[in-house]
Amino acid sequence: MKSIKNIHPPKSWSKTTEPTSYEQIYKYVERALDECSIFIDNTENDYFQGSSISNITTSKNRPLSVLTLQAWSQPLNQLRDARLLRDIRNGKTIRELLSEAKTGTLYGPITNESVLLMKRILDKTTEQFYSKIPILIDKITDLMNLMEQYFLSFYEIEHIQDIIQKKRKEKSLDEYLETAYTYEKSRWLHMYEVNKSLKILREMSQRAEDTKGVSLLTLSKETQELALRCDCTSLSYLFVLPECYYEARRALDSLRTWLNEDTKYNGFIQTSLKLLEEKYFEAKKAFEINKSQLSQIERKAESHRFQLNKLEQENEINEKKYEEFETRLNIKEREYISKRLTYEVYEEQLKKYLQLSHEIQDDIDNRVVIEQFQLDIKQLSRELPKLKSNIDSFQARINYFEQRKNELIEMRHENKRLGNEIQLVLEDKILKENYFNRIQNCRDIIRNIYKCRKTNDLPQKIFYDLPVHIKHYGENEDDDLSKAIRLISKYISRDWNRFYWQLPFYPTRGQEEISKDIKYIDEKYQRGDVFQDQAIDALNKWRRFHTRAKVDDLIHGLQQIRRFDIIQLIERRILKPKHSLNVDQEEIDPRKKEIEDLNRKLNRLFDKLRSGAINAHDTYVYSTMGLDSLRPSTKSASLSRASRLNSVRSKSTNLERSLDGKEYP
Repeated sequence: MKSIKNIHPPKSWSKTTEPTSYEQIYKYVERALDECSIFIDNTENDYFQGSSISNITTSKNRPLSVLTLQAWSQPLNQLRDARLLRDIRNGKTIRELLSEAKTGTLYGPITNESVLLMKRILDKTTEQFYSKIPILIDKITDLMNLMEQYFLSFYEIEHIQDIIQKKRKEKSLDEYLETAYTYEKSRWLHMYEVNKSLKILREMSQRAEDTKGVSLLTLSKETQELALRCDCTSLSYLFVLPECYYEARRALDSLRTWLNEDTKYNGFIQTSLKLLEEKYFEAKKAFEINKSQLSQIERKAESHRFQLNKLEQENEINEKKYEEFETRLNIKEREYISKRLTYEVYEEQLKKYLQLSHEIQDDIDNRVVIEQFQLDIKQLSRELPKLKSNIDSFQARINYFEQRKNELIEMRHENKRLGNEIQLVLEDKILKENYFNRIQNCRDIIRNIYKCRKTNDLPQKIFYDLPVHIKHYGENEDDDLSKAIRLISKYISRDWNRFYWQLPFYPTRGQEEISKDIKYIDEKYQRGDVFQDQAIDALNKWRRFHTRAKVDDLIHGLQQIRRFDIIQLIERRILKPKHSLNVDQEEIDPRKKEIEDLNRKLNRLFDKLRSGAINAHDTYVYSTMGLDSLRPSTKSASLSRASRLNSVRSKSTNLERSLDGKEYP
């Protein structure tokens, strides 16, 4: 395997050809950034010294720009003072100064060195604005556009441009989407910063020639510090190009940061996905437990409500009985007390009469009274236990009613408690369900991002501007094209590469790319059912790259390589069943439509004749397709309306008979 890698080293990628992987794109971008950085260094060196970078020997603490500007400070300030200028801000001022120096009309002494230096700075600035700065702008713009095209987050933030420009406030961020959100926002921030720097680069040449010129206060803080360090605060024009170099490097730093972030994005998304998978199962488990708990409590509450309703109905009946039994109890108690007192009185009286009978013997009246008392006492002794039993029975029933009433009160309290418990569990369930749905939504978003980013053909799809979607979500395995691909892969055998050459591609795919595809697939498979695997891989690649793929394209390719046996299989197994199904559903008399049209027109004619919409002078001719009106004829003796109706009816009758006989009229 090592020898194969050495023989076929990975080729460098250019943005005009199809990329095979993101590694190629990363290397290309990194190389382009390095080239831009070297270009800026050479351009800066050309401005400050006019020699290549390799010939410069500078101190670590004092770079070339500082050394050069410090050397320029004294002669240029002397030239500025000679014209009594507070600041040199534009090219027009320099040209006037050089013109006056040439004519000798300046107010102070000057040196040829300072004049030549000022002229060189003006010429270099003008030259770079018309030659090197536009090239630098194009390089950075192309690189940013390339990165914008390929470095995708697959996550959308609403009103992201307004958020970046601080025209809108950011919405609350979901912590589980922080990776995707942060990268997408970072993408736009990098593009915003680069565009901001490019705008400064594009406008700087015009500002340098404008009447107001370039003020040092409008430049970056770094440039202002450089001017202060080199005692050139009154020579703003000197820092026009250094400001361009600074902004260009700043743009490259943003792009380099973006490159590093994109290389790590997949890893961060994968980590987020693992975390969300764990959170998803935890949230799902908690939600299921809470859902089961709520179901148990609801069943318990439902059973309790059923018993409570039953007890409520019983209590309504018991309330009426309670009043009745209480009334009867009071009556029985009064009766019992009355008879009990009577019994006690009778006993006392009986004792008196018995004592009296001992004293007075043979008193008939006394004996009669005693017997009467004894009978009454005996009667009362029999009635009192019965009354007592009735009273106890009534009291027991009343106690039972009171007990049931207390049970009802307790059940009401319990029902209220269960209701509160259900409410709490329901609120907890809603919270857990919302959290679970949130985790599930975040997991699906991150999973889709990960699948899109990890798609093997993502660079190719972006290169051909094809839609990027996951096979699981977008493609149908049971459509006719998928069936045909599987069928061809099974029977094409070693002819798959010839077949691949004959397939059409849209967008157009060059001969070199097709040859590379065949070579790659040929080297990829070494074991197993090689031809079938190679054919499946090739046809799936064709389907991916050909945006207008259909079964007819496959049949045409098979015709080109004269594999009519596979065409017959496709027609017999895929196309013919579908066609026969449609034919079975539409076995209809071929003249049915013609007949229906004719009947429809005849009905319209009858309606017009009945309503009088047709004039007596109009003449109609009958054809197999219906009735077509002719130009009205001016006949003095025309048929009456009734005769025309009879004529039309007789013709329609003949027409219907001929149609029933399957013959044209």
